[in-house]
Amino acid sequence: MRAWKGFVGIAVLILVCGGTLAFGDDTNSNSMNNGNDQVPPSDQVEPPPPAPEEPAAATPAAAPAQPTYGPLMQLFEQIGIGKPMENLGFNIHGYVEGGYLYDMTVPNDVTPARSAPGNDIFFAGPYKNSVMLNQADIMFERDMVNLPKGDWDFGFGLETGYGRDDYFTHSNGVLDQHNKQGGSGNDDQLDLLQIYGQLGIPLGAGITVEGGKFLSLLGYEQIDPSQNMFYTHSYGFSYGKPFTMTGILGAYTFFDPSTPTNYTTVTAGITRGWNQTLYDNNGDPDMVIQAKTKTGSFDWTVNLMIGPEGVLPYGPSDDAHWWVVPEAVLVFRITDQLILSGDFLYGDAPDLTQWFSAAGYFQWKLDPHVSLGVRAEYYHDGRGVTTGVGGTDINYWEITLGTTVVPLPDSPLLSTFEIRPELRYDDADQPAFDFSKRSEVTAAVDLLYRF
Repeated sequence: MRAWKGFVGIAVLILVCGGTLAFGDDTNSNSMNNGNDQVPPSDQVEPPPPAPEEPAAATPAAAPAQPTYGPLMQLFEQIGIGKPMENLGFNIHGYVEGGYLYDMTVPNDVTPARSAPGNDIFFAGPYKNSVMLNQADIMFERDMVNLPKGDWDFGFGLETGYGRDDYFTHSNGVLDQHNKQGGSGNDDQLDLLQIYGQLGIPLGAGITVEGGKFLSLLGYEQIDPSQNMFYTHSYGFSYGKPFTMTGILGAYTFFDPSTPTNYTTVTAGITRGWNQTLYDNNGDPDMVIQAKTKTGSFDWTVNLMIGPEGVLPYGPSDDAHWWVVPEAVLVFRITDQLILSGDFLYGDAPDLTQWFSAAGYFQWKLDPHVSLGVRAEYYHDGRGVTTGVGGTDINYWEITLGTTVVPLPDSPLLSTFEIRPELRYDDADQPAFDFSKRSEVTAAVDLLYRF
């Protein structure tokens, strides 16, 4: 019954959001005559000159996505080195995030450090009532600017981060000597999130081959906080999928030249498994495939990851039981200000556990300074395996209300500075919070700057 309540709650939220969306856009634009109702006589109006013929649009040779340049590259432009770097495809960018979380239910932290369950749902960690440097991240990359021109090309990416979140993003064998089995390293740690190379092959619209360590293809929410609505994370992000992958991928984009902004990118490849890099918890690779379609008003992504894993990411070898994790992500852009999204993920680890996440997101941009957001989620953790509350099935529900404030949206250097307060309520049908509570109320705020 509680599982059905979770589904009903999410459905009600979506219906309420849908009703809001239906009445949200009352703009009546009338720009004819520049606001002047008096129309001159027809004999005083000179016929407009014929419009020049527009040149035929060039057919793009690769995905239309283009790199964006933040304040750091804009500073480089001011001193004369930014544009030459951009013309060659180079880009340097990153972000800094810090925050504070207060638990109104159990203010004092009684959870053993770096362990689940407790407050590990907040990704990352069971930390309360302290100012945290969550992430200080920088990435150096080269985009394949010559591939759209029909030429062979290469690219690469190198991303490193430092902070409290980076304690939890380590993959097996990369800077993880202090976080295995709840190690005793510093709370703030260094991590190598991505290091990969790319080869662009000018066949058709362009084939991209990528090898190395890269972020997981799965998930609506991301490690990068600037890609998320909220400071805290969903259960599906924290427990339902890997953070990173190491392997090789191939990607190809299908599009209609008459509408190059609408396209489908198919990516497929093999990886070493969930958060596995230099070592593996078994000798067999995982397979991953993604189909991502963008149409402007409605985007959808379908992911599938399948392969043998250990009992846990750092558990004993197990190449007999293949985990299957399908996922669907839907994004409805009702208007430029209103976005409704959903992330649905299922996981099956034979003879071990099954898990399921259904999360709905609503975002309303009131003006350039303020956006409002709502997230509602149901998460089923079979036998409590993924969250670490072992022994029985556990169902979680959470709803998060948040605001994104951009104090200086018109500033060239500070338009990417955000303040994000939120209020969150969590509920479970077992004592999952601080080992004794079935519900929890928290308030949090983070400061985020992208450069």
